[in-house]
Amino acid sequence: MKGKWHYILLIAVFSIWNQFLWGWLGLGAFLIFYYMRYKEKPGSWLFFFISSIVLIYFSLLPSFESAIWEDDSPQDHSTIQGMITSNPEIKEDYISFTLNENHTNEKIMVNVNSGQTNSNHVLSFQHGGNCKVTGRLQLPRQARNPGAFDYRSYLKAMGIYVQMNVDQSEIQCEGRDWLAYSFQVKDNLLQHLEERYRPVTYHWIQALIFGDKDLLSEEMIQEFQNWNLSHLLAISGLHVGLIIFFFYSFLNRFCKISIEKSKYILMIFLPVYALFANGNPPVLRAVLMAEVLFIFSIMGRRWPLTDVVSMTALLLLLHNPLLLYQLGFQFSFIVTFALILSKGILSRLPSFFWSSIYISFISQLAIIPLQLWNFYYISPLSLFANLFFVPYFSAIVIPLSLLAVLFSWLPPIFTAPIDFYFTRLHEPLLFSIFHYVKDAQLLWIIGKISLITVMSYYVGLFMFMKLLENNRRKRALITSSFLVMLLIAEQLAPYLDNKGTVTVLDVGQGDTFIIELPNRKGIMMIDAAKEMSLNNKDEKMNPTAEYAIKPFLWSRGITTIDHLVITHFDQDHFGSYPYLVENFQIQHLYTNPAYKEFLSPKAYSKHTVLTSDMNLNIGKYSFHVLYPHKQGNSELNQNQQSIVLYTEFGGRTFLFTGDIGSEGERKMLEKYPSLQADILKVGHHGSKYSTSDSFLQSLQPEYAIISVGEHNLYGHPSPETIKRLQQQQVQILRTDLNGAIQYRFAKNSGTFLTMFP
Repeated sequence: MKGKWHYILLIAVFSIWNQFLWGWLGLGAFLIFYYMRYKEKPGSWLFFFISSIVLIYFSLLPSFESAIWEDDSPQDHSTIQGMITSNPEIKEDYISFTLNENHTNEKIMVNVNSGQTNSNHVLSFQHGGNCKVTGRLQLPRQARNPGAFDYRSYLKAMGIYVQMNVDQSEIQCEGRDWLAYSFQVKDNLLQHLEERYRPVTYHWIQALIFGDKDLLSEEMIQEFQNWNLSHLLAISGLHVGLIIFFFYSFLNRFCKISIEKSKYILMIFLPVYALFANGNPPVLRAVLMAEVLFIFSIMGRRWPLTDVVSMTALLLLLHNPLLLYQLGFQFSFIVTFALILSKGILSRLPSFFWSSIYISFISQLAIIPLQLWNFYYISPLSLFANLFFVPYFSAIVIPLSLLAVLFSWLPPIFTAPIDFYFTRLHEPLLFSIFHYVKDAQLLWIIGKISLITVMSYYVGLFMFMKLLENNRRKRALITSSFLVMLLIAEQLAPYLDNKGTVTVLDVGQGDTFIIELPNRKGIMMIDAAKEMSLNNKDEKMNPTAEYAIKPFLWSRGITTIDHLVITHFDQDHFGSYPYLVENFQIQHLYTNPAYKEFLSPKAYSKHTVLTSDMNLNIGKYSFHVLYPHKQGNSELNQNQQSIVLYTEFGGRTFLFTGDIGSEGERKMLEKYPSLQADILKVGHHGSKYSTSDSFLQSLQPEYAIISVGEHNLYGHPSPETIKRLQQQQVQILRTDLNGAIQYRFAKNSGTFLTMFP
């Protein structure tokens, strides 16, 4: 069986991922064929037997669905009893943990709104505690826009399908198990470290040793993400390997403990450390691999590393098949396999410097498809960034973090230099480097790539590494060119698509429309909303742009907005404009006449004022401006100065109305009495003061699109507006109910698609 466990792992992965009966039946037929052909070879029967068991076990797993949640209708208050099975996560105003329900053993995410957390709150919720919770079961929040982060899928990958948000008065917990004591030890240790070190030092120790980077600044985390350095902030094989080396050397050389005893001590210590590091997939992979290697070493057996990695992955999947869908699991094992399969190349390199270059190069190549599938961009210069940061963190920062933990019980003469380094040297150095190389940062934003491209890329990468290992450099160069061409082809795909798309993003209580013309002849955006929130303590933060607008644009490979129309200057239509200016290229800007107090003079060079009777022509498409009628700042009400655009896509006419009210509608009909539109963007989010009866009777729309926030404070859309639309038998699409709305069109046809039915 040596050298064959990666085949069994592939069978397991396929069996979990595959949803079609014929798929695993076909694989079963292949295994039978394999056995019949190679049954004379030693071990063939064992390979066939284990493969068949793995195939049947993972293929016949029950569907990953909730046993508690019955349907999508609102749930009444119910009482749940269960046991806490995670270390409670303590935040400023809430505590969250996983609760295993007693009858179904299903995981439930419980969020306790605790106001200002204190020690009494913490003591109430501990691992192993038995709880009684009264509240309303909810489905976790789904992605409401294409390209956005899907919290429901994120929790589902951890086996969590429902959640409960409750107040402290609605939950009672008592008791704990033995794991709670270990978590208490960790909490006491963290409290001790926080008292001994300055905040900057403590934040880095918590991130690099205990796997919690939440205390690092958002700016620092974002820079590490942009340079593909996030693996340095998340505990991975690198961190665990350094910890093993550090403690092995300490036990064997300093404490003079024998090699065998050192292995036994490490085998006991590593699971405890994995527990302290929150048990993330990369940590579990590294710790479990080390345990397997130690066992084989003690038994005096040598196994191929591919087998060790494959056995580790199989053990983790046997424990939790849903790990396959966790990004940390995917990144960790793909990079590990890539490096192991490249050992023939790495073994020939003359120095540590060249080994570092190749390891960084291979790791970056291996994660490109996953990076593009999940984050839509890669950083071509990240190779050089890793060449500096990986040795720097490996040789200095992570070892110093370990020493900081060990020295924390010693006098200040030992801890002060570490404190000085992190506070005065390390963090200022990082900020300085990121500041000076900001202009040189290159993000290649391709968009979400297809599954076919992912599979083709990995096949090409395997061929490339084999050719490089066999020193066939010319063919390796051709293969590497194929990999680059695959990515370029993905970026060019929209330019070959003869269909266009109108996307109504769900931006809460606001408007953002993105129009992609066929063959990528132009990208047009109408309005850039920023949803105002009472809970938003930092006015500079813009979650609407960061988590709705930007992810969608990046997922489509869009970095340049050719034409941006701001219908008027209320925040729910204009608020994300500064963010777009900072993060995207805007070629042309169009606004109503009342712009001077809202735009900086720098914007005037590419700025055009739109008023009625003007036409905005983009290729074969013409956008007619129907409103406002007047130049200048004659009206104080921004809504009544909204730009109204009229155009046609896929044989249907569109009317984009901004926040125009019934008075503006009347004036517009006076000037254009024969105005008709198949698809109406309902004015002012469905306010009762817009979309009058006379306006609807004139337009005779087939569809009405309402961009409106869930449970908004204004009561939009108003019942009066909905009633008027229904009386005209207009089909209504709403972002609060349907999520993002897309109209996919060709020359003379178009189809509506929604995020939610």
